[in-house]
Amino acid sequence: MKAPHFTHKVIKLIQQAERIAERHHHRSIQSIDLFIGASLVKEGALKEMHYLLEPYTDEIERLIETLTPEPSSENWIEPFSMPLSSHAHRIWTSSIDIMKRYNQTFLNEGHIIQAFFLHIPSHPQLEQGLMEIPKKQIIQSVTTARDLTVNLLTNDWINKELQGVVISMVQPNEEEDFLSWVKHQFGERWFETLSGAFQSSSPFIPILKAEEKGKLVGFAAYDVYMNKKGIFGPMGVIPATRLHGVGKQLLYTALHRMKERGYLYAVLKEAGPIEFYEKTCGAKLIPLDNTR
Repeated sequence: MKAPHFTHKVIKLIQQAERIAERHHHRSIQSIDLFIGASLVKEGALKEMHYLLEPYTDEIERLIETLTPEPSSENWIEPFSMPLSSHAHRIWTSSIDIMKRYNQTFLNEGHIIQAFFLHIPSHPQLEQGLMEIPKKQIIQSVTTARDLTVNLLTNDWINKELQGVVISMVQPNEEEDFLSWVKHQFGERWFETLSGAFQSSSPFIPILKAEEKGKLVGFAAYDVYMNKKGIFGPMGVIPATRLHGVGKQLLYTALHRMKERGYLYAVLKEAGPIEFYEKTCGAKLIPLDNTR
């Protein structure tokens, strides 16, 4: 299987899963190794997961010791240094399918945890052993889009311009063509969200567009979500242009504009690729009420 791109947290998750497997003398990475390995990363939403599982540490350790070993799939998948069990391999394959379904480029921890819970009914012993853990809270914390904040005073948000990429504000007379492109590339939900930006009597549309060779390749909006001020998003870049720095350029330009308008903080609403924002602009997760 060709390896997708991995987030920093997924690399750490794999390393932790392998340490657990070695400590318990597993001949292949077990599905429980992936699950507990995620909580041991202790970063971002996985730190919340760690706190949620902490009261169950002894029970989970006993569960790992008593689980019937899952047979090896004999599949060596990069960047693992040992094979995955047949059940863990199904989880891994499903996580990549979930990533593709969301039209994302990087495999993240949310995809893996979502796939884990998707397949747990087919592993009755594991499902029974994890019956008492706060499954609902873990899913909400790790697998769903989250809100983050950015302190706009920490940076001037001026980024080096990308060669061949032009970023500018969307103009009122571009409404039809722009919204049609958004609907085609990113779906009905973002189309509806961005449509509201064109309903105002103000000639200013708080949406940036990125163009390459005269063609739209991405956008970033702010102050459009439910007409609330200080909220960044949505932002989207077409798959063919990802990993080229267009997303960062759009993000920085939007944050710079928000800072110019006097905002001290920006709220990143329902951000999907959380680690991108954590690393690119120092965004911080807004904690959920059900975690400490």
